[in-house]
Amino acid sequence: MGTAGAGSRLIVAARNLRGVRALTFDAFGSLLDGGPKDVYSIVAREVTQARATIEDRTLRRQWTEVLDKHVRSDPFLTYREVHSRAFMEIFQRRGISRDVEGCLDKLDSAFKHARAYPEVRPVLQELEKEIPFAVISNTDTQPLLEALHRNGLDFTFVITSEEEQAYKPSLALFKRAIRYLGLPAANVLHVGDSYGEDIVGATAAGMAAAFIARPGALREPPKDATPIAHDLNEVRDLIRRSWEVS
Repeated sequence: MGTAGAGSRLIVAARNLRGVRALTFDAFGSLLDGGPKDVYSIVAREVTQARATIEDRTLRRQWTEVLDKHVRSDPFLTYREVHSRAFMEIFQRRGISRDVEGCLDKLDSAFKHARAYPEVRPVLQELEKEIPFAVISNTDTQPLLEALHRNGLDFTFVITSEEEQAYKPSLALFKRAIRYLGLPAANVLHVGDSYGEDIVGATAAGMAAAFIARPGALREPPKDATPIAHDLNEVRDLIRRSWEVS
């Protein structure tokens, strides 16, 4: 798979276009198995080891609330800073003292060592002959680049929340992708596993969107007309159907 710099732009004539002519992906949970879904287990393990009694459902709810609060912080906090504050707040609520830096190191490792889903690399190798694709991710840049490199995945460009100083569903990330691709927004399909972050943000920017529902994922698929795929083979088929003459 070819490599292009983060500033690469593909200028494509806007006339006579049909269907999907470029792809953007969420990273973790869509292309990569691991990362965010492993983070809760870190905080739960720390609380359990400190023998602080709390129901798993309650702890999970509190963790989600704390994360959401810090993601919305103004000024912007990096993904690592968000989790640093979230770990500290949860531990303070439980009245326990734990190694926050150690937790952050485990967080980084979970992201850097996330593994691509089995079909990802072959499908991307197939699609790269036909359309450009990129990544839009709510994470810090370096852990994501390391994870992509470890899995042998290259993209036309990668956009992270750290670079844009904003988190999806902010339009800033999606509009940057559209600008770099040089295509009409309607001809760009964004694929992600979060309705609130990926589908809402992409469609607000005028892009097409598809929800990827990986087996065992905790997030519920959208109940509207958003296309749903279960892996990248189905995404590829969705793209090719969009090229068919109606």
